[in-house]
Amino acid sequence: MQSFVIRKTIQLIMALLVLLGVSALPGLIVQMRPDFSNYFKTVEQQLKLLTTWDTLTYYNATAAENRLLFPDLEPFVQETLLIFSSALICSAVAALLYAFLFYQAGPKIRSLLTQVTRTLEMVPDLFWVIFSQFIVIILFKTTGFNRIEIAGGADDHVRFLPILTLSLTTVFFFIKWLTGRIQEEQGASYLELARAKGIQSPRLFWQHLLPNLFYRFYLFFRTNIITILSSLVVIEYTFNVQGMFRFILINQDFSILLVLLLLIYVPFFIFDTVVELCIPRSWKGGIS
Repeated sequence: MQSFVIRKTIQLIMALLVLLGVSALPGLIVQMRPDFSNYFKTVEQQLKLLTTWDTLTYYNATAAENRLLFPDLEPFVQETLLIFSSALICSAVAALLYAFLFYQAGPKIRSLLTQVTRTLEMVPDLFWVIFSQFIVIILFKTTGFNRIEIAGGADDHVRFLPILTLSLTTVFFFIKWLTGRIQEEQGASYLELARAKGIQSPRLFWQHLLPNLFYRFYLFFRTNIITILSSLVVIEYTFNVQGMFRFILINQDFSILLVLLLLIYVPFFIFDTVVELCIPRSWKGGIS
C-alpha cells in the first residue's frame, strides 16, 4: 500500500508539472520565433495561478467585461460531462452486446462482422458529424419532424446528435479491442474447464470471460482516452456545443487552458486511483 501511495503521488506531481509546461507552450512562440525567456515567465505565471484559483477572471467578449471564471465555466463543464458520459455508456453497452453476439457466432458470421466493423472503423469522425446532420435534414424534409437540433447556440443545447456521433466514433474502437481479445481467450484453460463443467455459453461470456477482460479493457480505455477527447473537441466545435472545449477555443488564454487541463486530468486521476484500489487482483490477471 505504501508503494502504491508513493507511486501515485509521484505520478500526480509529474503530471502537474507536465500540464504546467503544456499550458505555457503558446508563450514559447513570439513573432514566429521561439522565446524561451517568455516561456519560463509564462510557466511562472501559471504557477501563481494555482494560488489565486478562486479569483481567476477572464474577458467575456459578449458582456465586454472581466468576469469570474468558475461561475461562468460551470455550465460548459456540465454540458461536456453530460455528452461525454452519455456517449461512453451508449458505446460501452453497444460494444458489449456486439461482443456477445460475436462470441456466440460461427466462423462465417464472425468473418462478416469483422469485415463490416473494420470498414466502419476507418470512417473519419467528421463523416459521422456530416452524415448525422444530413439524416436529420432529410427526416425533416420528408416528415416535418423538427425536434432534433443539428447545431446549438448561446442559449440552445444540442445533445442528441453529439452523443450519437461520439458514440459512433468510439463504439467501433471498443469493438475492435473486444473482438480481438475474445479470439485470443477463446481456448483459454479457465474457459475449457468451465465448459467441461457444463456451463452454458452465455454464462461463460458474462461470468467468466468478461471479468477477465475488464481490467485490460480499462487499461486500453485509459491509454486511448486522448483519442476520444480529441473526437469530442471536433464534435463540440462542429455542432456548436456549449461545452468546455468550445469555451477554450473562444477564450484563448493561458490560464483558462491550464484550468481546462486540470479539470480533465484530476478527475481521471482520482477515478484511476479508485479503480486500482477496488478492482480485485483476480481480475487483473497479473497486470500491474
